[in-house]
Order: sequence, then C-alpha cells, then structure tokens
Amino acid sequence: MNDLDPFLREAVPPAGWQVVYEPVVGSTNDLARQAAERGWPGRSVFVADEQRAGRGRQGRQWLAPPGFGLLFSLLLRPGQERLPPLHYTMLASVSLAEVLEQLGLQPAIKWPNDLLLDDRKVAGILAESFLAAGAPALVVGCGVNVGLSHDLPVGLPPTATTLFASAGRRIHRGDLLLRILQRLDAWLAEPPARLRRAWHARLWHKHQVIRAVEGGQELVGTIEAVADDGTLTLRLLDGTTRRLVSGELLL
Repeated sequence: MNDLDPFLREAVPPAGWQVVYEPVVGSTNDLARQAAERGWPGRSVFVADEQRAGRGRQGRQWLAPPGFGLLFSLLLRPGQERLPPLHYTMLASVSLAEVLEQLGLQPAIKWPNDLLLDDRKVAGILAESFLAAGAPALVVGCGVNVGLSHDLPVGLPPTATTLFASAGRRIHRGDLLLRILQRLDAWLAEPPARLRRAWHARLWHKHQVIRAVEGGQELVGTIEAVADDGTLTLRLLDGTTRRLVSGELLL
C-alpha cells in the first residue's frame, strides 16, 4: 500500500516547504545532507517508502520494510541564534507528539530522542548539525512505526510498537506527514523557551524513578530536569546527582 507518492503529488505543504519523495533510499538523512551540500534551502523534506541503511542513535539500524513506516528527514538552515541540536530534536518531538494527540493517542517523549506509546517506542528522531559548503546546516531524521497490522515485523524489538497497534486502525502516512509539517512550521515561529516548556511537559517519567546507562554503568534515580544543552540531571537513590550526556534511559 503506497499512501505516500499519490498523496504527495497533490498535497500542499505549508508555504516555504518543499517535499521530495523517493520510493527506496539508503537513508533519508543522507539525501538531506547531499542536498545541503548542493545548496538546497531550509525547510526541504525528503521522504521515502523504504530505507535500507537507516540509522538511529548510537549507530543503531532503523528497520523499516516497505509501507511500514513514515521515514523522512528535514533540512533546516539555522539562523544566527545557533541553537543546539537538541532544540531541533525537541522541535520534531513536540510536533509529532501533538499530531499523535490529535489522533487520540497519549505519547510521551523519552530523553533524548524517542516517542513512546504505552512505554513502547513508536518513533525515533536523530538531529545532525554540520557545515555544508561553508554554511551551517542541520538535518533532522524521523522514523515513525506506522504499521501494517497488529504484528511487528521481524527484527523489530519487543519494546517497540506501532500506530496501528495503538490506534486500532491504519494511519495514512501522507496525511500524517502533512500534519507534522504544519506543526513544525508553527513551532519554528515560536520562541525556543516555549518549545522547551512543551517538550518538558511531555517528558517520559519525569520525577519518577528510572534506570539509566551512562558509560557502561547502570544507574537508578529520579529524572530531575533536562538542561538547554541536552544533558539530563538524574538524582540517584543516595541523594547525589549525576549529569547524563550521552546515556540511555531503560524501558
């Protein structure tokens, strides 16, 4: 079922945005980076039905058979404010969360870059900043497990879920993308502080005891806050605090 190509041929994205569809790619992030090197403008979106070399955080592979996921990458051109990559992860996370809420779902944002439904991962986001032809550029890759049935495809971990499983119906991927772009466009016009508040309001297990891994060490503590630079403060059971830079929260 290809609910992307025919839909995107007729769909009208928000003003200033352009969408490029490819049926099969290695990685939509790679497409966006290549476009940045060729001087493409910000608010360009690259979407695929299938990607064969997708990647997530810490080098993990993002598995997505044909028709299963909504896979897209945003090319953005940061302004003079030079916000950290986490800001753009927040941008995508909040925009996607709002769209899922419109569908009657209750997503939570798991630090630093996952969206969960009922404590299971439904989407991942990866932001990468770099210089392209001497100018700053930023790519935000998003992968959403839309699903074709209640069954997870082979290779997807049991901690994952799909929109089909949570909503009980097939979600149209083209409509989903268009709704996300509309929310992205709206949030790009808002002050960063307001976006951070919206992100924190949806933070998974905030002020609850969780397990985390940082540098190979497992930690147990309470999520206190996330700083503007993306680091997470964990209050350990002995009352001390630990700042997590590149760790992972465990489901």
